[in-house]
This record gives sequence, C-alpha cells and structure tokens, in this order.
Amino acid sequence: MQHIIELLIVLLGIGMTPLLYYRFPKIPENIEPSDGKKARSISVIIPARNEEKNLPLLLDDLIKQRYENLEIIVVDDGSRDKTGEIAKAFDVTVITICDKPPGWLGKNWACQKGAEASEGELLLFLDADVRLKPHAVERILEVYEKNGVPLSVQPYHKTEKCYEQASLFFNLIQIGANGTSLKKPQNIGLYGPLIFLSNEDYKIIGGHESVKENIVEDMALGVRLKEAKIPYDLYVGDEEISFRMYSGGFRSLLEGWTKNIASGAMSIPPLLFMMIFFFLSSLISVPLHILTFFISEQGTWLFVYLVFYVLWVGILYNLSKNVGKFHPLAVLFYPLPLLVLVFVFFTSLYKKIFKKKVVWKGRSI
Repeated sequence: MQHIIELLIVLLGIGMTPLLYYRFPKIPENIEPSDGKKARSISVIIPARNEEKNLPLLLDDLIKQRYENLEIIVVDDGSRDKTGEIAKAFDVTVITICDKPPGWLGKNWACQKGAEASEGELLLFLDADVRLKPHAVERILEVYEKNGVPLSVQPYHKTEKCYEQASLFFNLIQIGANGTSLKKPQNIGLYGPLIFLSNEDYKIIGGHESVKENIVEDMALGVRLKEAKIPYDLYVGDEEISFRMYSGGFRSLLEGWTKNIASGAMSIPPLLFMMIFFFLSSLISVPLHILTFFISEQGTWLFVYLVFYVLWVGILYNLSKNVGKFHPLAVLFYPLPLLVLVFVFFTSLYKKIFKKKVVWKGRSI
C-alpha cells in the first residue's frame, strides 16, 4: 500500500507539470517603432552595489540600443569597488548614496532615489547583471504600447561555470510560483531584474517607499499594483533579454537565493503552492526510490522508477531551455541542483522563522 501511495505522488507531480508550466510567455520580436513612440522618454534606473564587472556590460548594451530616447541613471549604492568610477566613465547620470534612512533596505532606497531624479515619462528598472541586445528596449516599449499596462520580465539565465548550473530549479520555481506559466496567469508579483511602468503608475503605488522594508520588493510591488487596481503583464526572457546571476562564485549564489526564497514562498497562493509541492515531491521521490530499491534489490520497482527518472530528465530538459542556458548534464544529474534548492530553502526558512540576518553584498539584511 505504501508503494502505491508513493507511486501516486510521483504520478501526481508529473501530471501537475504541464499545468504549472503550460506556457512561457515571451515578448514579441516583430518590432515596428514609430516616430510617436520614439518621442516617449524612458528613464533607465540601475541600482548598483559592487557591480564593477557587470555594470560596464549593461551600460554598453544600453548605449547600443536602437531606441535612443533614454535617460540612464546609475545609483551607486555605497559600493566598495570601482562601480562608481566605471559609471562616471559613461555618459550617464550617476547618483552616489552612502547611507540610507532607518527602515529602508539598500536596493529599495537606491531605486527610490533614482526614480526621484528621473525625468522620463516611463521608468525601466534594471539589475546590473541584465544584458540587452540592441532591439530589447524597443520590444519592451512595443508590448507596453500595445497592452497599456506595466510589465516585468524574468530574464533568460545564461550560465558559464559549473556551479551556476545549481540555479536550474530556482529559475523554474520562481516562474512557476509567480503564476507566469499557468494557462491563465495569476501574476503574484513582479520580477526584480526588469520592471517597466509609467512614472505616473509608479507614483500612484507610492514607489519603492511603499515597499522600503521588503526583501522581496518585486513581489511587494506587484501587490501594490493590484491594490491600486493596475494590471500588469509578466514575461520570460530570451537571448535578447538575459542575465548571468551570481557570477561571483558558489557562495554568492547561495547568499543570493537564500535572501528571498522563503519569503517568496510565503506569498504563493495555496493552490499554486500545492502544485509546486507535488512537482518537487515527485522530483525528489524518484531518485530516492531508485537508491532504496537498488539497495534492497527489488528489481521490478527499480525498473519502474528508472523509467520515471528518464521521463523527468526529458521533461526538465524541455523546461530548462525556456528559462536559461543550462548544460544537459545538469539535467541528467538533476538531483544535484535539486539538493542545492532544498538546502537553500530550509536555510532561508530557518533565517526567516528565527529572524536571522542574511548577508548580501557585504550587508546584513
């Protein structure tokens, strides 16, 4: 009986997958900008702390944009490296902040100061590790003009080093938990790396001041938009809108995901949470049962779960291509990145419950 129940859990998780990841909405690629659209001013706001490696890449991308009516604002958030010097070498506005008022988190304060200094009709908030191909801003504006609502994009995750493969499940869970990939999207919150909205809408929701204490400010901003009855669209990036997260080493990856995964999980609606729960439970259960049945020499059950393992590898391979550039070996040996996800989640949950500080970019938050 126990084997049957465990088998049902595995099958339920597999069955949930096409519902949880029904689609991966992309920003349309057919861009036909008009003179009227080019007249709309866009203020690009980049909060940057210790981003001397990423920032010049993003600024170079912005300079090469086909859409030219851009005001670029870099907010140097007390960096300890050459972030400020690098920003000043470009033809952009640089704001340097060393201290933040009580009750504010660093990134939120930097975004707020950047928005206050902006003159554009539209605001584009970008993390420093985002990369944009020349048509990216045009594509973003095009879909904004068509739908007339704020939008946010989870960039395509490009990886280079072996340890970066550990982000595989974090990307999938982030997209699934936000309801972006459902047939009828729920839009639980925004995606922090790229947020695009009008200056007017930003002011209506109170800007970043309304979420100044939130670690997961992107989720909180989405809530503020809903409270103001302002709908918004969510998208998944592609090669033109990408990022390379946590390039500073495995420790930076652990710290980066730890700071918000538990808080984000608590914002997920019950039904969506259950779908993700069974999705992960099935993924975890299969390799554990393979090990168990191999040790106990139960050949029939071992074969059944080996079939499930192959099935999951195929499913994950197809899913992973939509969210980032992950090596096939990371998918083939998926229990390894899955183990990192489980470790980070419970570490984050422990810190959340017991109100422990999380270290991120040299700060305790």
